[in-house]
Amino acid sequence: MRTPTTLLAAMLFFAGPALAYTAGVRAAAIENRRLPEFPAVSRGWEIVPEVEAWATAHLPFRQYAVRGNAALSEFLFKEAPSYGTAGATDYPRVIQGRDGWLYFGDDVTEACRPRRSIAETLERLHRLAGIVRGSGRRFVLTVAPDKTTIRPDRLPARFPGRTCLFTRKREFWAALRAARLPGYVDLRGPLERSGAPAYWRTDSHWDEHSAGLYGTELALALQPGLSRDTRLEKVGQVPRNGDLGGLLGIPVEETIDRWRLVRDGVRRVRQDDRESPVSFGTANTSDRAPLYRPRTLLIGDSFTRNSLPWVLPYFADVTYLRGDAPRERIMEKVRRSETVVVEIVERHLVGGRAGLLDDLTLDALDRALSSSSMTAG
Repeated sequence: MRTPTTLLAAMLFFAGPALAYTAGVRAAAIENRRLPEFPAVSRGWEIVPEVEAWATAHLPFRQYAVRGNAALSEFLFKEAPSYGTAGATDYPRVIQGRDGWLYFGDDVTEACRPRRSIAETLERLHRLAGIVRGSGRRFVLTVAPDKTTIRPDRLPARFPGRTCLFTRKREFWAALRAARLPGYVDLRGPLERSGAPAYWRTDSHWDEHSAGLYGTELALALQPGLSRDTRLEKVGQVPRNGDLGGLLGIPVEETIDRWRLVRDGVRRVRQDDRESPVSFGTANTSDRAPLYRPRTLLIGDSFTRNSLPWVLPYFADVTYLRGDAPRERIMEKVRRSETVVVEIVERHLVGGRAGLLDDLTLDALDRALSSSSMTAG
């Protein structure tokens, strides 16, 4: 028989987020993803673990609890806390490297606890490309490499999951090169050859110079000469707190270089941000630098979202859409496009967790585009 204390604790755990919301307290998205939505109760008892995750994510003042836990761990053990699953290896949320470099622990978790095999993930990428191309649309795919791939030189000599991380990465990149995916645009090579740090020291994402490189590589793949009358200019330095410091619960500041993309003669004439930050459209005109004219849909994760100032000015008519947008929204935006550009971060492919490659999404896309085929431009 449950005690009154147990029942009170359960009520506070599940009702706490709602009560706090009523009082004006909002949960903070301190992780590199959206706060989860409440699962559908029609699925029965199988939603219990998801309800628990929802309640935990929406607990009021959660960010302060994380900071307190981090500070206590640093004081007692001289290291950041790890957050594992009962009975499983505890992989750190943040890996503290040398010279102040921080790395996102999900790189390790995805590699060491994959949902799908690499072969199955690549098969699904082939299917996605086939569905889009089969409808007469152009398809382009890019993979945003993990920070642990581009800058492994600052990782510590030892950390949980190091062996499976690098084993799985080697397997993934070898298989990706051999797969010859239609429309694939390599970003790893240009980032490694750039000679620049490529990623911010305290953040899981690439820096502004690399965002500019991303835009340039897309332009080169989409249309010869598209990058003409274009330059990347350094415009100074500013202090910045990276997202990984937030995950540690101890904000960490670094000084970053700021870069600006200059495309001579390009001017934005429209931006429809009614659906922002999930999706928005942009239209540009130019009397000098060339623009890519086909209606383009740019589907991506936070790497693309952070890179938009260095990508959008190459297009006459482009729509950005988050890769985890509702399925119906994805279908709608793809149907309206002539070119579809997809960016997926490496860890989601290594772990086989890219939502765009789920069976329901691929099946729905296949049905939607089979009834809206077009002539390729």
